[in-house]
Amino acid sequence: MDFKLYDALPSGVIVFEKEKVKFINQYILDLLNISFLSIKNSVEIILETMHLKNEVDLFHFFTNHNYFIHNDRIIQIEQNSYENLEIYSFTLINPSLLENKQYDTIKSFKQLSIDKKVAQYFKLKNIKSVEVLTFYKGLPLKNIGNIFRINDATLEIIVDTKHILSLQKRDDIVLILNKRGKFIALHGFIIEHNKNIFTINNFSLVKENMHLRENIRIKPEDDMRITIVSQKFDVYDISENGISIKIKSKEDDRLLKRMESLTLSHNDDTIYINVKYLKTVYFNQEILKVIFLMFNSSETATKIKKYLMNRQNEIINEINLFEKKAKN
Repeated sequence: MDFKLYDALPSGVIVFEKEKVKFINQYILDLLNISFLSIKNSVEIILETMHLKNEVDLFHFFTNHNYFIHNDRIIQIEQNSYENLEIYSFTLINPSLLENKQYDTIKSFKQLSIDKKVAQYFKLKNIKSVEVLTFYKGLPLKNIGNIFRINDATLEIIVDTKHILSLQKRDDIVLILNKRGKFIALHGFIIEHNKNIFTINNFSLVKENMHLRENIRIKPEDDMRITIVSQKFDVYDISENGISIKIKSKEDDRLLKRMESLTLSHNDDTIYINVKYLKTVYFNQEILKVIFLMFNSSETATKIKKYLMNRQNEIINEINLFEKKAKN
């Protein structure tokens, strides 16, 4: 039986044979942010998150439960048998479909750090270097970082000078691995550093195409505003095709979501942009920004493109100056 066909499904599948895990599809691995791990290590993560001792317990849990919760999302379990295999499928459902008495008995995954598994993976594969991606004022900076030390649940990496500059502004970093032509992007946070050696943990998996991002989203200085009636909002970042606006409350979010056009002011210039709401982004359960797609006239597009080029050159000059000073 070709289990790989299950990887194309937009729902989870786990296959058991004699009460042992035979296959886990990509959907479940992505859900838990562990798609770069082996099946064995993935099963260990699942057992830890569900407070279960072994695969037999996991098999019986799925057999005797119709639902479980992960990241506040309710996942329905369906079971089917095929020859000597037991096939479990998992589908996200709306909480309103459940009765309260059922909801109260659902087993919940706990949040689990995968830091130890990341460290084990780097040790097992004897990884000596990795592509490092950071952002300085929206500009992506890439270079190879060398692995200095692998600890129990952290990585220590020697980074390029320009990364030192970007990591002075924000404490997150992306490590990109090339695994047999498939790129894996791990997002982590800096917990300490000594000169150009940075210690990283709190890993999670990010989109596979992170390393291919082409549209540069520039962070403006305090010279760009959005005005709605008498309210002013700061621009979080802007690209040729989209704009993100800083907000502080759900009221701000509701107001902006309704907008189909916005007035953008930059220095003494006023630019009118047509927009379509895309999504609201949260960080640590706090509202961070609202993202819009932009549909601009040729005149507006030209103005924004000119601004982006000028701002990008300013940022590049800052980076070059920092590197020059670091060498002296």
